[in-house]
Amino acid sequence: MRTAAIIGARSMLGSQLVERLQQRGIATVTIGRSAVDDIAFDLTAPVAHAPVDMVADAVFHCAASFAGDTDDGFRKNFTANAASAVAVAGLVGDLKAKVLIYAGSASSDRTLDPGNFTSYGLSKGIAEQVFGWALQRQKIRFCSLRFSQLFDVEGRCCDHQAWFGRIVAYAARGQDIRMPRSDGVRNFLHVRDAADMLIRAAECDVAGVLDVAHPESLTIEQIADIAFDVFGQGGRSVIAPEKTPFRPIHFPLAAETFERMDFWPAINMRDGIAMIRDAQSAAAFGPMDLT
Repeated sequence: MRTAAIIGARSMLGSQLVERLQQRGIATVTIGRSAVDDIAFDLTAPVAHAPVDMVADAVFHCAASFAGDTDDGFRKNFTANAASAVAVAGLVGDLKAKVLIYAGSASSDRTLDPGNFTSYGLSKGIAEQVFGWALQRQKIRFCSLRFSQLFDVEGRCCDHQAWFGRIVAYAARGQDIRMPRSDGVRNFLHVRDAADMLIRAAECDVAGVLDVAHPESLTIEQIADIAFDVFGQGGRSVIAPEKTPFRPIHFPLAAETFERMDFWPAINMRDGIAMIRDAQSAAAFGPMDLT
């Protein structure tokens, strides 16, 4: 792989992917809404054509809408995540790419969190079906990695992982945090490992939809205990019985995916929180007042 194109290159995952690709000496083409992107492309109005002289060996799709489950939120998610897949498939062909690697979501598996299947998960799952059909017709390989929850060092994950952000904020300040009990575990993958897995998927011959979850699943209380221990500023987690418990989510076992790709995550939760501490970026995490 000499050149890679990234849709959503300025997202949390996309920006990490660009960095990891460039560290490998791979040229990058950015695709998105920014005026400085190489190819202008908006998922909500997906019309784009690559310049005739612009090609890429692989295309990575890291952009998505995270609107809610209101009628308006569903329309936004369906338009940006699902309906845009037709135009994305055409763009992949224009770039003469051999493969599209999609940053999918565990939320697209409705069995993981029964009763809480979101329009985000639904629309991402529909996109996978469109890509599988459209790219097969073009003889382009397609692979979706259905990631569990992602976290980073810069605090960008807080937009979607508010309780994780709050834990880091309190632990860094050495303040007690009151939180609900856990009726099940959560599963976090560091964004650097996710980016490396996307690259690995492009380099090997995997295809189809693959589950990706960290081998280490933890309750929210366990994550808090790790954070307070890593920062070492004092404070602790306190279970608040009046708060609604964290519901159980059944994350998939991803050992088969890791074996097929010959890749295993390098960063566990303790390592990831230590990276936040060492980068002195805890101030970017929060909010402090989440209910």
